[in-house]
Amino acid sequence: MITRGGASLRTVNSSKPQLSHSESRQSVAASDDYYSFSDQSSTKSSGSKLTVVQYATPQSHRSREPSPSLPPTAEEEEEMTPRQPGRGIRDAEIRRSGALSDAKVSETCSSPDNAIRPPGTQDIPYIRFAIEQLTRDEEVAGVGRQNSTVSTDYPGEPFVGDGSYFSRTPEPSKEPPNPGPERPPSSQSERSDIGDLFLAAEQPDDNLYPSLDYVPVVLRPWALAAVILCCLLMITGVAFCNAWSQRHDGLWDYDGVGTARYFVFQFLPQLLAVLLIIWIFVIQAAVYRTIPFSMMATERQQDSVLQKLSILPRNFLLPDFSHFRNGELLIGVSQFIIWLTNFFAIPLQSCLFQTKHYTIGGRGVWRWVSVQPVGWTLVAVYALVTIALLLLMFRYCRSWTGLMWDPVSLADLIPLIQRSNILHDFERSETARAVRDVVTPRCLRLGYWRASDKTDVFYGIGEEHAPIRNPSLHDSNKSREKQPDLLPGLEEQGGMSNDSFQGNLHSPAVRYRWMVWFLRDSSLIAWTLIVFALFIAFVVVSFVNDAIPTGFVPRLPTLASDDGFSASNFLFSFIPAFIGTFLFLAWQPIDVYFRALQPILEMSSPEGATADNSLLLSYPADLPLAVTLSALLARHWKVAWISFMSVASLAIPVLSGGIFIALWYPSESKVRITACLPAFYALVAFCALYTVSFLVIWPGRKRYLPHDISSLADLLSFLYQSPLLSDKLLREPRTKTDLVTRLIISPPGGRELPRYGFGVYRGRSNSKEHLGIDRLHRPGRPDMLITTATMKSKRASLLSTGF
Repeated sequence: MITRGGASLRTVNSSKPQLSHSESRQSVAASDDYYSFSDQSSTKSSGSKLTVVQYATPQSHRSREPSPSLPPTAEEEEEMTPRQPGRGIRDAEIRRSGALSDAKVSETCSSPDNAIRPPGTQDIPYIRFAIEQLTRDEEVAGVGRQNSTVSTDYPGEPFVGDGSYFSRTPEPSKEPPNPGPERPPSSQSERSDIGDLFLAAEQPDDNLYPSLDYVPVVLRPWALAAVILCCLLMITGVAFCNAWSQRHDGLWDYDGVGTARYFVFQFLPQLLAVLLIIWIFVIQAAVYRTIPFSMMATERQQDSVLQKLSILPRNFLLPDFSHFRNGELLIGVSQFIIWLTNFFAIPLQSCLFQTKHYTIGGRGVWRWVSVQPVGWTLVAVYALVTIALLLLMFRYCRSWTGLMWDPVSLADLIPLIQRSNILHDFERSETARAVRDVVTPRCLRLGYWRASDKTDVFYGIGEEHAPIRNPSLHDSNKSREKQPDLLPGLEEQGGMSNDSFQGNLHSPAVRYRWMVWFLRDSSLIAWTLIVFALFIAFVVVSFVNDAIPTGFVPRLPTLASDDGFSASNFLFSFIPAFIGTFLFLAWQPIDVYFRALQPILEMSSPEGATADNSLLLSYPADLPLAVTLSALLARHWKVAWISFMSVASLAIPVLSGGIFIALWYPSESKVRITACLPAFYALVAFCALYTVSFLVIWPGRKRYLPHDISSLADLLSFLYQSPLLSDKLLREPRTKTDLVTRLIISPPGGRELPRYGFGVYRGRSNSKEHLGIDRLHRPGRPDMLITTATMKSKRASLLSTGF
């Protein structure tokens, strides 16, 4: 050791800075917005932790600083300055000898190869690391410090093993990189808020990141192949009946009305068509709810996927051409073919077989025959259905869907937009009459992303090469940053002032403004009157003068031609079945909307609803009879009845297409149209149920909404400011089971299951009110306000606001 002027230089063999770590101390969060997941006693679900524990606050690390009155010792200088490869042999010799003269110190400091940079350049990474350790109380990277692993070789971002956003960082380098020129703090902040961009990222080679190729079961190749096989069997059966009937003078002898043979030829073909139609409905629903995501995953350059594509089936009474308009030719063609099949398959099947008189062995006999024109038309129809299914198979086999699981509920949208950079487009859209007119069209992408200045990868919907705009939803400080009160130009484009917007949030006239047009009061009154009038007319005409039991004159040619066609039999089979099909298809949109509205109805209750009864309801995607059973178990009586009628109404076209047949009455020497009375009475009963059901479908007040819910944009307008997006309990679930578990478990410190509501709540910034979906109760925030004004106050509000 050499002593000079009160200062001492000591020989130190340490060649590398070391960072010491001590045990962390826990602090209790002020609210339930800040959760972390234990790594020790939790159930793993693809890298996500489900057991909630209190987050940890790291103990402040001691930093060694030289005394301001004394120059730093060699030991302190060694610990403050990292070793660099270019320090040279001279420093090593000086350290080994333990003596350093003033001249040599000056020479060493002035050498260009061994120049010591001023503090703040090469020491920046370590200084930042020390500051970070001192101020890392509630930062995202500090969550779950007990379970995090920090490299002691380089002060970098730690790996957090709690399933949170910044959950994985690249392997730290053993040598500190050149930090480059120092930036002023202001420019750093601007880069975080504006300069960082969304960049598309490939799927990391890590089990924590699932493959984005999920396809619903009904759209997978083997499932579509099974339906195609059914279509091919139908084509084969119809073609065989046509060929056999022509070559062998019919198919089977006629043995009367109401017999087993009568059932086989008059009702069984429609039943087979019904089974295929029900399954095609399931396929159609899966296409509607997944095609917007699939388009974004394949980066189709369409700028209105969120706004203009419906996620609820529409292809019922009228064909839906929206997929053509949005560039999905294969889907558009398949949907149009499906619409044709749904409308004409049952009526054509009902008139496929007729009776014809043959003379065989010198005696006359009536036999069932296949109507050739109808048969070959059915072959063409099912061939088209086969082509439509092949187009769907090709569409879903050749591209990514961008999905981790099937998006069947409102909860499935949360992981998709937690870190999205398009949420600002939805500002104040929850009270808009039409969200599509408010949200800016953008070309969007669904998949994995990374920020331009970070390496962590996350999943969601976003606009590529656009600013992040919302860098951290889970940082309590950043989430309170001032948001713009209004989008640029929104006021000029028909927007509203802040006072007007706040007034609309609490106005019953806005909250209960919208209902789909066919469920509005005026429409329902009209439909109910029409259906009751038709039913009464049907019953009166059927039973006056015993028209049905005794038969009626067809007033059309009855004898079958060589190809089996009979004008009267065709008319009284095809027309009733076509009317029944119309009634069946007319009920389907009613069923679809009641299923979709049920979650919001449950959350509109002043007591809110549990997750399994609201956010996790998957009625629009459930199978027809399965949704009826689920609704009964959940005591959703109206949904259960309406979904039951959506299947039961199929009995109307099936029965109506087979009850009438032309018979020869020898006593009168006339041909009369006669009905199968057991089937006719069953038809009357089903028609009565259908008519009475129009009294059930009147939507209650809670089912009214500010705007439509048929598109993704409509639903996101109720979620874009929800604290559910920044809730640490819901961070990046990797499986559907993981998401469900997080939604239904009680928050830390809570004894009751969380309840969710639809009403006015405080947004993520906790400074503005918004209308939408959130937890009913949140510590540190006012409870959600659910508007439950009476109809009288609603009318008063309508008059006062001019709506």
